[in-house]
Order: sequence, then C-alpha cells, then structure tokens
Amino acid sequence: MVQNMDLGLKGRKAIITGATRGIGRRIADLLASEGCDVAFCARKADQVAEAAKDLQRHRVNVHGSVVNVKEADTYKAWL
Repeated sequence: MVQNMDLGLKGRKAIITGATRGIGRRIADLLASEGCDVAFCARKADQVAEAAKDLQRHRVNVHGSVVNVKEADTYKAWL
C-alpha cells in the first residue's frame, strides 16, 4: 500500500485541464487524495462524469466540466 505524504494541500483549490486520463487524471487523483478541492475539464462528457464520480471518493469538492481548451472563449468562460 502506497501512502501519500502530507503536502499541506487540505482545503486548497486546484484547476486541472485534461484530468480524465493519463497524467492529468493522476494529478487530479493525487491532489484530491491530499484534501484539495478539484475543478477540472476535458472534452468528453462521459469521461468527465466518470472521473468526477471517482474523485468524490476522497470527500472533497469536485467540479468537472466539458470544455475544449482549444476554444479560447469557452475556456476563459470556464475559468
């Protein structure tokens, strides 16, 4: 079993793009496991819903949105 270090992130907030798979997903999971509230976006609604549901197991605030960061106006509105 791998134990996380206490990075002092409890109660902090993070914004992550591309957090439904790969490195972005792992970063979101690590931050949430440290008590950090997480807002994230990705392009596929089903993957956003799945990631949000999974991240909530850490009992932090989770907000997932469908956003394409290549669309500047949409991305700025999301931020």
